Amino acid sequence: MIKQQILLPAVIFSMLLAAAFISYAQNVDCRSCHVPGSTSGAADFSAVYANITSHHPVDIDYPLSSGAAPYFHQPDMQHVDVTFFDKNDNGQPDSNEIQLFGKNGKAKITCSTCHRDHGTSRLPANAPRDAYLRVTITGSALCSNCHNK
Repeated sequence: MIKQQILLPAVIFSMLLAAAFISYAQNVDCRSCHVPGSTSGAADFSAVYANITSHHPVDIDYPLSSGAAPYFHQPDMQHVDVTFFDKNDNGQPDSNEIQLFGKNGKAKITCSTCHRDHGTSRLPANAPRDAYLRVTITGSALCSNCHNK
């Protein structure tokens, strides 16, 4: 009986920790490292952030309404504070699926919506240019996850 009493809280704690880690690990503000003079050794992306025409706007709300349907696809699932397009129907936000982050019924487009986090490992020099993208850009595949036109 004592083993069962100890094991159950440990299992619940592990599940909560995993859920919190999924949300946090995939929605870190990239600008905390990718800035001029970063001590992390991360590339400086400040020119990208400053030039709104070179990438999709971030920190904006994704339209989650039926009225947005003519222009936007509606996400399939929500898991904790991640709303996502569940392409493999497993009910989990996978690294190769577009993810929106937010709380209280709001879903925000962030860097991590389209880009995978990379943790502490660096890509090899010959890695494809879009290696950190969740979905390939070939044939507008990345854009068509969200945009209908």
